[in-house]
Amino acid sequence: MDRQEFENTLKDFEINVLKRLPSMINITLTNRGNREQETSFNHFIETLKRQRTMLLKDIPKLAKPPQKIRYFNVVYNMDSQLRSMGNRDVLKDRMRMRRHALKAPIIYDIGKGPEDGELLNVFEDGVLLKTTEKVSIDHEVMITVSGKSAKGKAIWSIPAKEGNVETGVRLIDIPDDLIDELNRWMHEKG
Repeated sequence: MDRQEFENTLKDFEINVLKRLPSMINITLTNRGNREQETSFNHFIETLKRQRTMLLKDIPKLAKPPQKIRYFNVVYNMDSQLRSMGNRDVLKDRMRMRRHALKAPIIYDIGKGPEDGELLNVFEDGVLLKTTEKVSIDHEVMITVSGKSAKGKAIWSIPAKEGNVETGVRLIDIPDDLIDELNRWMHEKG
């Protein structure tokens, strides 16, 4: 590859990331579950990764300082877009869970000893709690409901209007009898 080929490849990479990637992400999120669309998106991402690797290999030999800056800006942009694609699902789950379906007493422990809290909602693999303080993401949380305990990790923690904090916890180790108890509460409130 010579300098002109490097510049042409860099321009193509920029166009793909800045113009095509956002629309591909939106189409993929809109058509989630469509195998053809997911295959097309995965192929596009693999093509971008190959371009990225090829350019990175030739940067020390061929790139001028402005080209290096352009390359790293585009790579940062690409990574940021792909991260935000994953974050949209988390945001959607968070907003869905904030619709409170129940209010039940719960005991939780974030490593400072057991505290009384409130169970606000239950979802597929976790719960939404009302806690007194913000919990850092991936922090281990122990919960006890009706004498049954489970372990989980915090996936978000957002201060609420009332001064307390709503904390989403993905349950990792949950006994079947606790699942039955949580489902029973959801059916009673629903």
